[in-house]
Amino acid sequence: MPARSWLLFTVLLSTACVRHTPLASVENPNVITEDEIRDNGAGTIYEVIAQLRPEYLRDRGPAALTGGARDVAIVFLNSQEYGPLSILNQVAASDISEVRYYSGIDAVIKFGRAYGNGVIQLISRTH
Repeated sequence: MPARSWLLFTVLLSTACVRHTPLASVENPNVITEDEIRDNGAGTIYEVIAQLRPEYLRDRGPAALTGGARDVAIVFLNSQEYGPLSILNQVAASDISEVRYYSGIDAVIKFGRAYGNGVIQLISRTH
C-alpha cells in the first residue's frame, strides 16, 4: 500500500508542476487577427492569407458530388456571400479587421448546406 500512495503522490506532484496555458491565450488557427493582418504588411487580403494560412486557399480537387466543381472555400464579407477565392485579390488588407476560416461542416452549420466546401469570412473594419 505505501508504494501505491507514493505513486499517487508522484503523479499529483508532477501534474502540479506542469504549466497550464489558459485557453484564451491559445492562438486559433482558424482566425487571422487584425494585428496579424497589420503586421504582415501585404497589400491584398489574398496575400495575407497566402503567407499566414495558405491551407485556407487549398484546392482539394474536383468534388464528385457537385458535377466536377472545384472543392474550394467560398468568400463571405461579413455575413454575405461575396464570391470565389479570386475575389480576395481585389480586397485591400487594410479594409479587413479579421479573417475567419470555417471548414466544411462548420460552414454548413453557420451558413447553410450550400457551403460544404468551407467559407473564408472577411470581417470588414467598418462592420
